[in-house]
Amino acid sequence: MALLLLFVGVVFGSDFVFFKRVSLGDILEELERARVVYLGEVHDSEEAHRLQLEVIRYLTERGHSIILAMEMFQQQFQKHLDEYVEGVIDEEEMLTLTEYRKRWKFDPELYAPIWRFAREKGIRIFALNIPSELVKEVKEKGLENVRSEYLPSEIVPPTGKYLDFLKEVMEKHEEVDEKKFIDVQLAWDSGMAYKIAKLLEEFPRHKVVVLVGSGHVWRGHGIPERVNRMVGEVPQAVLYVEGDEVHFLFSKDFSKETSSASSMSEPNCSP
Repeated sequence: MALLLLFVGVVFGSDFVFFKRVSLGDILEELERARVVYLGEVHDSEEAHRLQLEVIRYLTERGHSIILAMEMFQQQFQKHLDEYVEGVIDEEEMLTLTEYRKRWKFDPELYAPIWRFAREKGIRIFALNIPSELVKEVKEKGLENVRSEYLPSEIVPPTGKYLDFLKEVMEKHEEVDEKKFIDVQLAWDSGMAYKIAKLLEEFPRHKVVVLVGSGHVWRGHGIPERVNRMVGEVPQAVLYVEGDEVHFLFSKDFSKETSSASSMSEPNCSP
């Protein structure tokens, strides 16, 4: 694998700690302890998707019951993901009925080995993303003026390091309105966290494996910290790609139970 496993002493979300100098094998073993496993990706990176499949395959072969939650599909199309896994429709029908090419646009072959493996093993796939129509409404009206079944009733604004991170990302886009940009990011983070929280309640004996852009799980911010707010602390592990580096961190409640205390470190300051 060309991706470099790097675990450096940077600041993570206040609810998370991180591993340093651990191998992929060590990480895979630690992932077995988590209820939620986030596999943050660079969307067009073939290596990132191979890593995702390797983790999914490992957890399955170890006998864990898992479900997949994929940002690549919008929640209103859940029925068609169920039909695909159940063998009612084929892959091309699934892509057409979920409007994948219109709404996600990245080459489906990047993800095909993952959803084909899920279908082969009978692993349920859940659409994680909020509808494009809702994103458009947030842009037009402002998040504070939008109510939706896909969003939690209370939405906490981003602060500290995560807000700084979002502003840095925004600066890479030309002529972007700051409030609209932050509102949309917050709608995505909150809506996807809300869906994960419901999956945790619906499937108490399963691990939820989340495939999502690395920005949504950066240093434990975004989705993971919001899941903790919604359901109380649950063991969460975050493995995400940033450039050619892979970072691994996990929630503090998870670290209390792990046997690898010697490889852990607290964040060096608050976010």
